[in-house]
Amino acid sequence: MNSSKVALIDQTNEGAVSPATLQQYAAALQQQVDNHLAPAWNVRADISVLAAGAVVPPDTLPLNIVDSLTGQAGVHTDYRGQLSAEAVNDDQLSITLSHELLEMLVDPLGTRVIQAADLDPYSGGQQVQYLVEVCDPCAVYTYDIDGVPVSDFVLPSFYDPDTTGEVDFAGFLARPLTVPLGCYISWLDPTDNRWHELQPNGTFLVGAQPGLSRDDRDAAFGDANPDRHDVPAIHRAWPQAVRRRRRPR
Repeated sequence: MNSSKVALIDQTNEGAVSPATLQQYAAALQQQVDNHLAPAWNVRADISVLAAGAVVPPDTLPLNIVDSLTGQAGVHTDYRGQLSAEAVNDDQLSITLSHELLEMLVDPLGTRVIQAADLDPYSGGQQVQYLVEVCDPCAVYTYDIDGVPVSDFVLPSFYDPDTTGEVDFAGFLARPLTVPLGCYISWLDPTDNRWHELQPNGTFLVGAQPGLSRDDRDAAFGDANPDRHDVPAIHRAWPQAVRRRRRPR
């Protein structure tokens, strides 16, 4: 099983997140990774808290809490081989931290894809390559761990049209390749070598240029989906009428 080390670091100007809150979030995220993510996706991490200004060990991935990001509230990146993630400090910080952490662990380089039938009903059902961003297809849904809200995420079965079990951890999605309003999913279509996306408003979009990675996807769509990385904005814009507790397991 692939294992990483991740440190939560408060990089806000005023040190706005208390050490006690950070420790509470780190404990909840550790439970989520160990008990929920790892059995499904075979990846895990040791979650710690570092003080602002502390030296980040070379084997540790920083998950920075910041005051703002241009056009987004959370992102995980691979800049010249240096992995990191950032989350904006707001009233949904724990959800954003969870979202970015899980996606960074499952697909750190933004290049992991899974082949399945095209979900666009007008596509003819050909096989395409879905970018594995485990929280985006269910981004409007959350569940609690010891009172801390965390992001729902899809299971590998989400991409299997023949599955008969659950396809997301919290049990909100009814069937494979189901993407409710407010959520999105992206895929590469080999017939045109372009990125396609089911957007939060339920419409389909084709990217302006080809590419192979998550960064290429973002470049291909430009400003067409400005809230793609803004988890709190997604929750505010797309409130779901039915949210329920995680199904008993």
